[in-house]
Amino acid sequence: MESYSRATPLTAIALAFVAVIWVSPFAWLLTTAVDPKTRGILEIPHAIGIDNFVRALSGTAGIQFVNSVWLSVGTATLTVLVAAAAAYPLSRLNLPGKNLLLWSLVLLRLLPAAGIIVPLYFTALGLHVLNTVGVMLALTVLNLPFALLLLKNFFDTVPIELEEAAYVEGASLWQIVTQIVAPLSRSGIAVVWFFAFTNAWNEFLLPLIFARTANTFPMSVGLFAAFGDHGAVDYGFLAAYSLVYAAPAVAVYFLLRRNLNTGFAGVGVKG
Repeated sequence: MESYSRATPLTAIALAFVAVIWVSPFAWLLTTAVDPKTRGILEIPHAIGIDNFVRALSGTAGIQFVNSVWLSVGTATLTVLVAAAAAYPLSRLNLPGKNLLLWSLVLLRLLPAAGIIVPLYFTALGLHVLNTVGVMLALTVLNLPFALLLLKNFFDTVPIELEEAAYVEGASLWQIVTQIVAPLSRSGIAVVWFFAFTNAWNEFLLPLIFARTANTFPMSVGLFAAFGDHGAVDYGFLAAYSLVYAAPAVAVYFLLRRNLNTGFAGVGVKG
C-alpha cells in the first residue's frame, strides 16, 4: 500500500503529461477555428467569432458537406439493405460452402483499394456513373464482405423457433424478417450501418478519382484541396472545416451508442 502511495504522484504527472499532449492539437484546432484573426499558432484568440464556421458551411464547402452526408448515408443504407438481403438466406439455408464463400470475400476485401481502382474506374465509366452515385455503389461493393459476415452472425443468434411460430400463425416471410428478425438484430444492423457510414465519410481515393470537380467532392477531398486554395493556407477556415468534418461521425456515434455498445459486444465469428 505504501509503494502504491509513492507511485501515485508519478502516475498523476505522467497522465497529466499524456493529457496535455492529447489535448493540445484539439485546443489549437478549436482556438484557431473561433479566431477570425488567427495566425495559425497556438495562442489565446485575438477575437471570438463564427466567421470561419460560416465559411466552412457555405459556398463550395457547404456543397461538399451535403455531398458527404448524401454519400455516407446512402452508402450505409444501401450496404445494410443489400447485406441483410444476402445474409439472411446464408444464415437460414444450409448451403454447401457458404462459410468458405464468406471468408473468400473477406480475404479479397483485404486487397488495398489502390490495387482495384482501375477495374472500378472502367466499370463506372462503362455504366456512366463517374459521380457520387458511382462512388456510393463502389463503396457498397467494398463494404459487403464484412457486412455480410457480421450480419450473418447476428442473424444466427435469432432463435429459429420464433420464426417457425410466426409462420404457423400465418406470417409471411416479409413480416417475419421485418417484425421479428430485424428488431432482434437491431444492434448488429446499427454496427454495420455505422461501419459503412464511417468508411464512406472518410473515403478519399474513390471520390477523388470518380468526382473530379470541387462541387462534387465530399469533405474528405475538399479538406485536402483547401490546403492549396488561393496559394496560401487559411488556418482559420481549415480548422473550422476540420471540426465540421469531424462532427457528423461523432454525432452519429452518440445517436447509435446504445445499439453500438450492445452490437460490438455481440460480434462473434462462427465457423
